[in-house]
Amino acid sequence: MMEIGLQTFTLHRLLRKPGDLDRRFAELAAMGLRNLELAVDYLPLSFSIETAKIISAAAKKHGLQIRSCQIKYATSSKDIKNTIAYMQTLGAEILVNSTIDLKLLNQGERGLKQYCDMLENLQAKLAPAGIALAHHNHHFEFMRVGNGNVLSFMAKYTSINFALDTYWCQKGGGNALTLLDDLRGRVPVMHLRDYTITRAGLVRGGIDSEIGRGNIPFGAVLKAAGAAGVRYGMVEQKTKTPMESIRISLDALGLS
Repeated sequence: MMEIGLQTFTLHRLLRKPGDLDRRFAELAAMGLRNLELAVDYLPLSFSIETAKIISAAAKKHGLQIRSCQIKYATSSKDIKNTIAYMQTLGAEILVNSTIDLKLLNQGERGLKQYCDMLENLQAKLAPAGIALAHHNHHFEFMRVGNGNVLSFMAKYTSINFALDTYWCQKGGGNALTLLDDLRGRVPVMHLRDYTITRAGLVRGGIDSEIGRGNIPFGAVLKAAGAAGVRYGMVEQKTKTPMESIRISLDALGLS
């Protein structure tokens, strides 16, 4: 059964200094949350073992577990020993690769194959430490390539996992339900974000919103996620009212 948690990008505006961790983690625990995915590149701390110890202590104090960390490839691949130590100090088992390399994406299949090889190499270095690599999609991955799209290309030419993001799937024209079936067993974590059209977005397109206030059928998504073996569903949203938005999403999921 998939466990619900929070992707900390949602409250990155509230994490301005190390002391903010204790306060915000306490508020999350009070909402009944127990699982977190850290948006590492948005934290007000260096990427170091010392930082991981600070975060780990704050999480344990409030009964929270760091399940996964979202980290840019340039950061995670720069010093593998440091990356592994950082993850192990936190107790995190899944490294979520933040975003695809757009320069390589623009080179077509040749560039994509190179990127796939880069991720395979990173996974090979992480696996002996018990850390799984999962690529996080945006809308870029739904650009057509050959007879499919970027995401299907990556699934074919790698053995890595994926961190499906419901909002970006919708925005890119993908279907989270069919993707969960296509990638069954390869999606350990998902980002749960709704998609809505506002009057301001009639020209620009949709934005992410609280779960239950958009167009994504989350009842069906959660059922499909369970069948596909997804372990963690991390609530996420780009919002100016993060704590309120988190509560609304948890209410919609029946967890508050």
